[in-house]
Amino acid sequence: MDALTWLSLGLQFAALCSIVGALLLYLLRKVRVAEVLPVDSAKTVLVTSVDTALGLQIATYLSSRGWRVIAGCRTGGLGARLADSWLQAHIATTPEDQPKPRLVTLELDVAREDLLEEAARATAQHLPAGEHGIWAVINTAGSSGRGGATCWEAALRGNVLGALRVARTFSPLLAAAAADHPHAGRLFYIGLTSDTACESLSRIEAGETGENSAGAAAARWGVWGAARALRAGLRARRLHVVLLHAPDLAAQEIYSPPALLQPPSQPASRPETPNSEVSAGTASCAVTMPGEAAEYSAKILPTSALKVLEDALTVPSPRDAYYLKVKQDSWFTRMPSLRVAH
Repeated sequence: MDALTWLSLGLQFAALCSIVGALLLYLLRKVRVAEVLPVDSAKTVLVTSVDTALGLQIATYLSSRGWRVIAGCRTGGLGARLADSWLQAHIATTPEDQPKPRLVTLELDVAREDLLEEAARATAQHLPAGEHGIWAVINTAGSSGRGGATCWEAALRGNVLGALRVARTFSPLLAAAAADHPHAGRLFYIGLTSDTACESLSRIEAGETGENSAGAAAARWGVWGAARALRAGLRARRLHVVLLHAPDLAAQEIYSPPALLQPPSQPASRPETPNSEVSAGTASCAVTMPGEAAEYSAKILPTSALKVLEDALTVPSPRDAYYLKVKQDSWFTRMPSLRVAH
């Protein structure tokens, strides 16, 4: 055979090896994830607030994926009603041969020490026999900090001091889980990453000047600093502190409540008991109360970003920070920038 034929065969062989190698890497990754995914024995995750749309979306998504979710909320608030509505509807539609979604709500306020301590005790009581701790805590509580001095103080109390209180209150339960399983014990915060040159965040804040954005910036950077300090302090207890940065979302979107899609209406006949309806996905919930019907949306992140979060929950060694992107990078935006010297 001539040289051209040998070259063609070599290229084909190299392409075949690349395909086989990629397939093996994919299968190995699936095996590693399957080792920790909550299939037979669900792992318990605490979401500190479903009063925010982001927290509600994360809680319902993880519950639908097989996790046992404990969700913090204000008693009788919208988040609690929507979470209960979602759970009732999904239990009713789950086939008998499949496990039912597990999601329970409890009163929790990161700005109040008494409610945090009571929530920790209630969380321990919700654990099944044989479990001594919780796999992870995802702190979705907080506020945007936009507004006057009152809003700044609320954001600093809820976001920064709340982050420290959450770590202090739930680190014993996280450490107990880490003692039983080497991959457990993860504490997630919504905030910045260590990369301070975040172009998306710069674009969000560039249009706002003066005092309106000062509170939001202080709160978000405060959480970033608190997470870095906690990461160093909790490493000795084998706990992982992870930042979840959403570069395409403003603080108001991150901490916004579920959005009203369908305004309340007065039916001809008032129902005697509440019922609920849920869309096919985990994006929106509908609550039907006596005398009114209202549909709310809790869709903040796309499914791809939620899968990134689940990957951060299951990988043996999570990174310090993950990006939950709403807009996927195109091939053009991934190209490196070039500068030409004049």
